[in-house]
Amino acid sequence: MARGRVSLPRRVVGRVRRAFRWDHRMEPRIAYLSPMPPAPTGVATYSRAVLEGLERIGYRKHEIRPIWPIEPKHEAQIPWHVLGIYHLGNNVAFHRDIYRHAIQTPGLVVVHDLALDDFVRGLVAAGDPLGHQAVREAMRNAPRLAGFEEAVRNEPLRVPYVAHVARRARGIIVHSPFAERYLRAFGCRTPVYVAPHPAVEREEAVRAAERRRAVLRAGLEPMGMRSLVVAAGDLNEAKLLDRVVAAVARLPEHVHLALVGRRIEGYDVDALVRGSGLGARLSLQADVSDEDFLAWLAAADVVVDLRFPHRGEVSGTLARAMQCGRATVVSGTGTYLDLSPEVVVHVSPGRVEPEELASAIARLLEDEERRERIGRAAREHMAELARTDATARVYAAAIDGTLALLADPTRRALARWAGALADLGVTEDALERGYGASYARALAELVPERRSAAGEADPR
Repeated sequence: MARGRVSLPRRVVGRVRRAFRWDHRMEPRIAYLSPMPPAPTGVATYSRAVLEGLERIGYRKHEIRPIWPIEPKHEAQIPWHVLGIYHLGNNVAFHRDIYRHAIQTPGLVVVHDLALDDFVRGLVAAGDPLGHQAVREAMRNAPRLAGFEEAVRNEPLRVPYVAHVARRARGIIVHSPFAERYLRAFGCRTPVYVAPHPAVEREEAVRAAERRRAVLRAGLEPMGMRSLVVAAGDLNEAKLLDRVVAAVARLPEHVHLALVGRRIEGYDVDALVRGSGLGARLSLQADVSDEDFLAWLAAADVVVDLRFPHRGEVSGTLARAMQCGRATVVSGTGTYLDLSPEVVVHVSPGRVEPEELASAIARLLEDEERRERIGRAAREHMAELARTDATARVYAAAIDGTLALLADPTRRALARWAGALADLGVTEDALERGYGASYARALAELVPERRSAAGEADPR
């Protein structure tokens, strides 16, 4: 030993090293790849709510590390995490790097937008090979959706661009039973967990919005407003704002309309306002803050949240309107149909006729007791989700289930066996007749009986 040098115990050296550099063996972490506030996307506030929920239920089996924005330094780190959780939406600017990691290091994928059509087109336009892979697999699986009603009705769902990442994933989280049905319809066999959309707004934020209700309405009352309809969310063609304007034009003069949300490139909402013929009865509140957005929902008598074509998404705007206790008119399609008529009002799917929409709004405005009953049921529905931390508990089950799958010693062997059968040209018909099944059965006998999240035997 050199003079003057002190030999420290190895365990002390390890602690010092870990204080400056992460040791993935001693401190296994989960990588949580998602936009986070203040990113201007609903996925950011959603993720904040999920992480807060996991904290409340005490999920601490592994440290969950949010990674946003994704930087070059993360490239070499993400594969060393015990699991990656990847949030995917339809915006290529926000989700391109997340998608790439979901393909390269498969883990638990959270699908916010089933269609992923605009996202994949963005990848193709950028010359990203992953875009072409997604297109090839989507085209191969599209014929399986020929009889799926919502895919027939909604063009973005006809080609399952989500198929490639769904196959690569080790687990998938979706937000409605409809989304799981869609995945199964085109043959997805990855484990799927249905987590309800969380109550994204804190209770104090909802109370603050309610306090601003009278102030916002007071600004419209001098123009004759006695009833306020709010169409909220991204200001784009899919929200059927032209139909909402036409419907309100058929209602009495005291019914006013507010369009509230983010401007979306390619959609000229100003031209819609100018050509509406509603004059002072229509106000445009574009690119407002999150606080103002929530306050306008609280100020409404009726909220309208339509969607066509439907892309299999669950509406964050609707979740907020329900938290505010507002009766909301929605399209009778896809994920919206998973909600009971006791908490929302459904109208016809597709481009609903203005007369039908006007009638639905008018009935709510004229029947205060019904309007308040629906709003109260909606608020209670969201409060129950918050009270039970239902979303976080599904996440916890999905994380544990995916980690168990990754730890299964037979999984890789079975995957290699399946790949070899595919290389030999073995079809599903041959598998059903038992070709190659004896090896799979022998592997299954090596694995202890799996348990479901509820503790019951799982026969899979």
